[in-house]
Amino acid sequence: MKKIISVIILICIVFSAFISCISCAKSDDNSNADKNNNNNNDKNNDSNDNNDSSPDDNSQDAPENLFDPGLPEADYDGYDFRILNIDQDSMWWAITYIDVEAEDTAEVVNDAIYTRNRNMEEKYNFNINEINMSRSALASAVKKSVGAGTDDYDVAIPYTQDIPGIVQNNLLVDLHKVNNLDFSKPWWTNDVSHYFSIDNKILFAMSDFILTDNDDVVITMYNKKLAEAIGIEGAEVLYQLVDEGKWTLDKFTELTKAAAFDTNGNGKVDPQEDRFGLVCVSWLYAAMLGGFNEFIVSKDSDDLPYLSCKSERFLTAYQTMAEYMSHRDWVVREGDDNIGTGEAGRTETVFVNDRALMCVQVLSCCRLYKDMGSDFGVLPMPKLDENQEKYCSYMCGSTCITIPKTNTNLDRTGLILEALSAESRRLVIPAYYEVALGAKYLRDEGSFKMLDIVLSNRVYELCDIYAWGGLSGAISNLGKKNDLNLASVIEKNEDKTIAAIQKTVDAYNAVD
Repeated sequence: MKKIISVIILICIVFSAFISCISCAKSDDNSNADKNNNNNNDKNNDSNDNNDSSPDDNSQDAPENLFDPGLPEADYDGYDFRILNIDQDSMWWAITYIDVEAEDTAEVVNDAIYTRNRNMEEKYNFNINEINMSRSALASAVKKSVGAGTDDYDVAIPYTQDIPGIVQNNLLVDLHKVNNLDFSKPWWTNDVSHYFSIDNKILFAMSDFILTDNDDVVITMYNKKLAEAIGIEGAEVLYQLVDEGKWTLDKFTELTKAAAFDTNGNGKVDPQEDRFGLVCVSWLYAAMLGGFNEFIVSKDSDDLPYLSCKSERFLTAYQTMAEYMSHRDWVVREGDDNIGTGEAGRTETVFVNDRALMCVQVLSCCRLYKDMGSDFGVLPMPKLDENQEKYCSYMCGSTCITIPKTNTNLDRTGLILEALSAESRRLVIPAYYEVALGAKYLRDEGSFKMLDIVLSNRVYELCDIYAWGGLSGAISNLGKKNDLNLASVIEKNEDKTIAAIQKTVDAYNAVD
């Protein structure tokens, strides 16, 4: 009973937070925009009616209805619902599992997952059977199963970057055609049909049933103790800047530059000893472009991907990012700079030891930093400038929900997925959001609101997922070299990137 009461309280807390942080309205219709010169308002993330943090307006007077998927009654006679999922080692920093064997009141998220699954199993009379494999083994298993025409799995949950090989072989079901799935509901993550559909077909999606799309979103962490010690603006001031739309790269640059210090006094930059304004990892290049609301590939009004990195704003965003990252005296990068070996060479070690004012990492790192002595706050990635419409939170990768083409009962699969996703919204997300991140790890109330903004504005770079023409990696590598000659890299890779995009479009066209 205590657990039930706790969950109810958490739901009320989160519901209140959701009401106060509804994301801004969808940007103006841009169906007449020039496909080759779209601005940041008509990119693949122009939709800002983010379903993952906004309750149904028609249900605000009856909060319990927020979690009702309106599904028909069903009895599946003890059916074994087979979910093929990557194992925990494949994504060690995130919560990948979707089932636990027993209630664990010491781990609130696990307890919520257990209760969700048992509730739905009892209601619809089925059993969850989670089958775990490594990333590569999972992709191979789907190919082998569908290739043999065998119905081995009801659902597969691969890593997003493993999707291209599965898509290219016509192995998946168009989720738009699955009865009982309703992507307008808030338990489907961040308007998935807008981001992941191609040619109006959607082969993979994310819902509250999985947590990796929360854990792998990019955030900025701010060391409040260090800020106070060196006499620069504190977290509360920055929270206000975010609220006012003024948290921009200029401010980010000002703070990180001011924090850098030659700790050992030898007159040179020592990545293993000195203090820096920012510690990050090498994928920050892509994360900053996503944070600036700029993408290598976007989608047009016909839901087809096109090369969007030739616009003037993308060029400005890239040059601004590369120029900032070139300042090796206040930016230190795991993987690119020799910041140490073993644990000493990780971003979390530099940040925890108060050697960096800011740390850009994924959200799950809040748990990694739980023993940090200094208080820290959470901020979204900064905007390029104040003219940018919204803050954008880049997704490094995630697992995603797919249905193999050999599934023989799509109605049953759709109902169970929708039911589990809705129940996740009711039980698991409050536990994850308010307890696992909030009460246990985040350090102040302002960070909760910042987290709302982060999770309400997730963006996805399709070129990262599909690796079309290797262009995404080429641009990141260019940035690492502080090379501003973006036009030549695009020109060199343009033809093969367009050809690769067309190959993917053709694969989607082949889906029934």
